[in-house]
Amino acid sequence: MKILIADDAQSAVEELKEMLAELLPGAVMTGTNDPEKILPLFEEQRSDIVFMDVKMNGRNCIHLAEKITEKAPMTNIIYITRYTRYAFQAFRTYPSAFLEKPVTADMLRDALAHLRHPISNLTDEMIENEYAGQAVIGGKIQKWREEYGMTRQELADALKVDIRTVYRWEHAERSPDIPTYMKILQILGKNADTM
Repeated sequence: MKILIADDAQSAVEELKEMLAELLPGAVMTGTNDPEKILPLFEEQRSDIVFMDVKMNGRNCIHLAEKITEKAPMTNIIYITRYTRYAFQAFRTYPSAFLEKPVTADMLRDALAHLRHPISNLTDEMIENEYAGQAVIGGKIQKWREEYGMTRQELADALKVDIRTVYRWEHAERSPDIPTYMKILQILGKNADTM
């Protein structure tokens, strides 16, 4: 999860980072107290959540939130401010929350639990590694082979393939073709429903 924190007081940025680090230990956080850096930082990291002070250095920053959501509509904007009079204007940008300073851990916890656009903890790399077709098939072959009490060499012999081929299937380096996969199911006592 990537978080951008923008507040004109650097101490507020650091305090928010500390509270969020306890709530979201794996989050990557960037902060700024310069409104000119908000859009470039967002572009650089494509944050999932942007905590933004409504008014920074005398400047209304709601238009920056609009620019962010134009570029990335699934971004969660959470406003943090002492200026509650901006609430109506801010809500026209469909934020996930509008928090009045001083912000507490409970306020943050509640805001994170009710994000307009929920964020998954799965990364693209995790999905690729864990749920790619080859990994799923290879994992199944190895699991079934071990449950059946067959060695890798015995399976290779039954299929008339090299043991390295079975190894590559089980380690998601390659996938067997459909007829071979059906033969594996047959040898290991599985039926087509287990596919």
